[in-house]
Parts: sequence; C-alpha cells; structure tokens
Amino acid sequence: MAPREVTADRGEYAAAQDLNARAVAASPDYPNASWVPANSGNYTASSRPSSYAIDRVIVHVTQGSYAGTISWFQNPSANVSAHYVIRSSDGATTQMVRDKDVAWHAGNWSYNTRSIGIEHEGWVSDASWFTDAMYRASAALTRHICDKYGIPKDRTHIIGHNQVPGATHTDPGPHWNWTTYMSYVTGGGGGTWSATVDNAGAFTASANWGTSSYSAQRHGADYRFASPVAASDPAWFRANLPSTGSYRVEVWYPSDPGYNSSAPYIVATSSGNQTVFVDQRSGGGGWRSIGTFTLNAGDRDVVGVSRWTSGVGYVVADAVRITRL
Repeated sequence: MAPREVTADRGEYAAAQDLNARAVAASPDYPNASWVPANSGNYTASSRPSSYAIDRVIVHVTQGSYAGTISWFQNPSANVSAHYVIRSSDGATTQMVRDKDVAWHAGNWSYNTRSIGIEHEGWVSDASWFTDAMYRASAALTRHICDKYGIPKDRTHIIGHNQVPGATHTDPGPHWNWTTYMSYVTGGGGGTWSATVDNAGAFTASANWGTSSYSAQRHGADYRFASPVAASDPAWFRANLPSTGSYRVEVWYPSDPGYNSSAPYIVATSSGNQTVFVDQRSGGGGWRSIGTFTLNAGDRDVVGVSRWTSGVGYVVADAVRITRL
C-alpha cells in the first residue's frame, strides 16, 4: 500500500491545549496584510517614528512577480526590501518590514529613514498589471499609513520611486494612473468596508463539527474541526454585504500536520458557488487570501468550509474576512 498520513482520534482530549504549541504568528502593522518577514540583513532595525519621523509614502513597481519579490526580500543576498508588497490580480497585501524599521527601497538613505515603501507587482512597461483591485488595495494601505503617522494625502508626500532625489529608477512609470490612485487615497474608497466573521455569532455548523482550542494559532477563543467525508456538510460564515461588487476573501486557520491537505472553501458568488482548496497543514496563524470574487449585496451565508475532500486530516473552520475593493 502507498503510505498516507493519518490523524489520531483524540476523543475527549481533542480540545486540550498543546503545551508545546507554537506561538501565534506575528501580526502585521496593517490589519489587511499578511506578515512574511524579510531577511534581517535587508533592512535596518529602528524605532520609528521616535528615531526618524515618517512623512512619505513611496510607490514602487517590482519588475517581477509578487511571489518572486517576497522570495527576493527573504534572500540574504538581496540587500534590498520594502515594507509592503501588493499583488496585481486581487490586491492581496504582504508586509515584510515593520513600519518602525527602515526598509532599503528608495536608494537614498534620508528618504529610506522617512518613508514607507510599497512595492506593486508588475512591470512599468505593461499597464495591464495595474488593476483596479491593486489600486484600491494600495490606496487603502496608503490612507491607513497617512492617518496613522499624520502624513498629508497629497503628491508631495505620496511619491513615486522616480521622484526620490538621485533616483536611477523610473517606477512606477508612465502607465501608473496617479489621478485614479490619489482619488482612492483621498476619496475614502478602496477596501474601507471589511467584515471579520469568527466561528461564533454569524456562523452555522452541524453537530458533526467539534470545537477545539488546541492550537495557539487559532483566531479568537477556539475553532471548529471535522473529519472529511463524502458529503458536503459545510460550516458557513454569514455576512451582511453593503453592495454588490468585488470583494477580497481571506481565511484564517491554525496549521498543523494533522489538518487537511486540501480543505474546500466555498464562496457563494453572484454567478454561483466557487470552491478554493487550501492546504491547512501550513501557512496558518494569519490571514490568507483565497481570491477576489463578485458577491451580491445582502445578509447571507458567504463563505463555507466543506468536509467533502480527498485531502487527509481534519478540516478546520476558524474565521474569514471579507473586504470590499
């Protein structure tokens, strides 16, 4: 027989706390971001804004992919980093350097010390990478930074890499739409409505779903779990969406080798249910985007976690976050 992973039935001890459980993953400074730290040799540890005032946001373009940029900032040979990286397709945001620390992104030490750097997936020569989802997600982040540090929301304080004194880079380039971007920054649009639904309140699940606080990576007090079966029996997260439109859906789950290798998340879109499979054995303890979807307005079940999967291990339902773009 081919080997396969098995999970022990812990019975009445399923809810017992693991004394060797890993600490909760570090949280980002920006609530809508995931946290993936850059290599410590690619930025300068600091204590901003007490050590240096923060009065600029600098817009970059990666000249590469989202995943490739994240990987490069983790490479000790890079000698470069930015505070945030934003994906083109859906505006997913990853923080890699703390706001308090000095990222090496501007090519000018003075501007590094005073700024937050945001990298955007794409190439300066190809306008197709600059999607509305990216503009809105980035604008929401920039607005958050400006509000947090008292930075004026204008083009003197929100600049491109090409505007840094002595810059040799041209990003974000001629295809970056500053008019649209700044209108989102100043006009209050771009992901300001967001709802987080934990496995309590606006949540329903059958009696087949157990409750556990075993993992320290959980969101809130506990989470729900069930064994996979050849029937959906979904646990549903409910939300009252303010309008029909594009929404980013993120999920939170604790990861463990005994959890499901292909957990099915069902998203009730305006064109019917769509299923996204997530490996819950890794990547837990933080928000993970499963995509951007067109959702209808109204109070209803929006995201479900199904038990019908060929994956191995407990299926976990912990929390979801839905953000309008």
